[in-house]
Amino acid sequence: MTMNFEQFKEKLLMYGADIRCWPKDISSSALKALDSSPELKKLVEDEKRFEGVLKTRKYEEPSRDLAGRIVAASLPKKKKTQRNFGVFFSEILSEFSLSRRTFAAISVSLIFTLIIGFTIGYSNPSGYVSTEQYETHLEDFLNYEGDIL
Repeated sequence: MTMNFEQFKEKLLMYGADIRCWPKDISSSALKALDSSPELKKLVEDEKRFEGVLKTRKYEEPSRDLAGRIVAASLPKKKKTQRNFGVFFSEILSEFSLSRRTFAAISVSLIFTLIIGFTIGYSNPSGYVSTEQYETHLEDFLNYEGDIL
């Protein structure tokens, strides 16, 4: 008995692209189905490429706070009627798994950027109107074409 396309696809996803490693009772019918269908051959080739990509991936160690974040995410959340900026900002930052050193470096660089921005803003005289210039413009307005308003 040979497998149909859907059965073969299901078994391919469960057992992988090497049909010889499938359970004995289904591998012979799978090989018969594979020999008779070019579509199934293409499906097996696609699965082999996918498995090859997965094998090249390296194992990544989970972060230290992974278990705590999973537990915190699984707890029911209370509805908050008001949310202040500090809580909102801390919730956003908690989504990123940054080390304390990285977090400190980012904080310090943001503070320096603010200081530099304020320094440049206050030292740049563009847009600054002195009271002397303001009075001159006021006199020009009041004495428009020699007429005093």
